[in-house]
Amino acid sequence: MLLWAVPSLLGTCISLYMSVYALRRIPVPTGAYVSAFAAAMAWWCAMQWMSMLWHNLDYRYLMAQLQYFGVATVPVLWLSVALSYSGHNAFLSRWSPLLWVVPIITMAMAMTNEFHGLLWQRFELIPGAPGLLIEYGPWFRAYVAWSYMAVLAGTVLICLRIGLAPLYRAQLLAAIMAPLVVLAINLPFIMGYRYLPIDPTPIGFVAAAALMLLATRRRLFSAVPVARRLTMDNISDGVIVIDNADNIVDSNPVARDMLGDKCVHIGKALPGFLAGKLKWAKGGQSDITLADGRCLNVRISDVTTQSHAKTGRVILLRDVTQERDAQRKLMAAEEEMRALNEQLRMIANTDDLTQLANRRRLYNVLNHEWERSERYQRPLSIVLFDFDRFKEINDSYGHQLGDEVLRQASRKLNLVTRPADLPARHGGEEFALLLPETTLAQAVDVASKVHKALSEIVYTDATGNHSFSVTVSLGVASKEAYDAFPDAMVARADRAMYLSKNTGRNGVSVASGDSLERIRP
Repeated sequence: MLLWAVPSLLGTCISLYMSVYALRRIPVPTGAYVSAFAAAMAWWCAMQWMSMLWHNLDYRYLMAQLQYFGVATVPVLWLSVALSYSGHNAFLSRWSPLLWVVPIITMAMAMTNEFHGLLWQRFELIPGAPGLLIEYGPWFRAYVAWSYMAVLAGTVLICLRIGLAPLYRAQLLAAIMAPLVVLAINLPFIMGYRYLPIDPTPIGFVAAAALMLLATRRRLFSAVPVARRLTMDNISDGVIVIDNADNIVDSNPVARDMLGDKCVHIGKALPGFLAGKLKWAKGGQSDITLADGRCLNVRISDVTTQSHAKTGRVILLRDVTQERDAQRKLMAAEEEMRALNEQLRMIANTDDLTQLANRRRLYNVLNHEWERSERYQRPLSIVLFDFDRFKEINDSYGHQLGDEVLRQASRKLNLVTRPADLPARHGGEEFALLLPETTLAQAVDVASKVHKALSEIVYTDATGNHSFSVTVSLGVASKEAYDAFPDAMVARADRAMYLSKNTGRNGVSVASGDSLERIRP
């Protein structure tokens, strides 16, 4: 008889160890519930082996009554463990008294059974055997139904919180197997199948306690799996976890809302438009556009164990439709802004009438070329010219025709100058031609060419009855060694231009040092 007490004694020892371990290692409040649950299993097992120490009916009856302090509390404590572990502590605090109604009634029924027989209708010793002959009453059947529902509900809650992610498959398996082992062993016994001479439930507790202890050591009741589950459920991104065969093992509500429940189904393969993304390198990401026009950013990373073995992959989905629309609008606005800035730059640097560079642009480029000439000792020249008797044209033909003269002359000037040269309106009817990389002699040739080209233009008034030409007076100067600033070169060119005007107009003069000389015509 004592041999049959060994399984329940072993169950008592393992359960007590787990109770102490839970108090020390599992965070509160879950740790307290796990400890109480393990203590209740230990009590159930202890009453089992203690009842076998004496084959006396009254003694066995008392032990059976006391055993119900464990029998009645194990299911509700397992449900409490699950509620606490899955983050429903507020619900547990509020409704805990209601959960304990059935267990308290059951314990009371056990202690008073001789008065009503609702728990046991028959309780007898079996001669020469360690077991008992028991016929259960109606309350026992009601309690069994309630306790099975409590155990199954707690198991489902824990499984839902752990999820199917590859990192926690061992914990998930333990959470499922521990209560199922007890139920599988206990159910045939209470249905009347006596395949062992004793109640085999404590044997189930031995296996369940061992599984739970192993899972607890592997952080079953730590905050990590719950935190990860809560994070997945509440994160704003969609999350899909797949195994190495590219089958979906977990997902969060956001992913199912994004893609639809039919596309994100546990155990099924990934949708085709996502499966192609798995060919990327690690850390790859890209955008995909759904049929309804939404744009999703997809990022993929590997799930690895501590030994760096790949167990699956995590796919993060983010709806970036509004963000991408905003980016496109921003890019269009930036492009429009660049075009407007370029237009403003052109306006700021271009003379509106002649479409040549204005005075501001002329002196900006002059300063730049001056610095370059200084740094690399390169030649730099400038030509200033003015239309002769331009006021008479305005007085005789009107300002509109005067403006037309300046426009036609500017177009001609663009045709006869080099791409590197900068023709500009200096002010009024006075123009400038900046000549980088040009010596004084070369600048004189350019000035002569400009003089000839502009003097040959024939202008016609609005009636078409009068034609005329306009001569120009030009002054040429180059950068000299003693020049400290660009203004010195411009001032010499200006003096040379006035020499041309004061010596009969319609000609080219050159300034070299302090000397001025008219050279053409």
